[in-house]
Amino acid sequence: MSVAPLRLISVGGSLAVRVCHNREASYDIDCILDPNIAAATDYLVELQRAISAVAEQGGYIEDWLNREVELFVSKDRRMDLFLESVQQGITIYEGANLVIYAGRLSWALERKVRRIAHARDRRGNKDVDVSDAAALVRLMRRAGEPPISFRYIRELNLNGFELPPTDEAIQEVAELYAEKYGEVGIADMIWDADTAKWKYQGLQNDWVWC
Repeated sequence: MSVAPLRLISVGGSLAVRVCHNREASYDIDCILDPNIAAATDYLVELQRAISAVAEQGGYIEDWLNREVELFVSKDRRMDLFLESVQQGITIYEGANLVIYAGRLSWALERKVRRIAHARDRRGNKDVDVSDAAALVRLMRRAGEPPISFRYIRELNLNGFELPPTDEAIQEVAELYAEKYGEVGIADMIWDADTAKWKYQGLQNDWVWC
């Protein structure tokens, strides 16, 4: 391929395996191709040829690397989301001809929580979405920072589609996070007018101000 290295951004299982380290394998790699390259038919044909060659040599499924995730991002958001993800600077894979960046973490979290809320039938028996979402929250939070708020997650719309996650889905992730990591990582913040501070309930149902 004449344009090298080719840049992709990826979310989903690849982040869980390579960045969050909360599971050992993923069925495939969901990615968004550099929109400038995606607009050039010749490059797309060459890329698909390379993907097919790797699948044959490695014994992988034909679409082991696919761009289906692009269907869930509005066209007018793809370039900005791609650039924001590259600027985030988290590399999943880097070679002479290919660099795969982690998609913007807040976008990855948005996708996971929406999937928990609205696509439970597609998650099947092997449900990894809740643990993946909890691991993303763990990665996004810095030590000593307050929990991520329900409101923050509820208002995420980096995809460009107006389909907010449910509070039930956010609560499911919050409960697993607390169970797995022994701390509150997601909280329903309440404004305390007496102290002029936000507060949330800790693990022992005590009030914590921040």
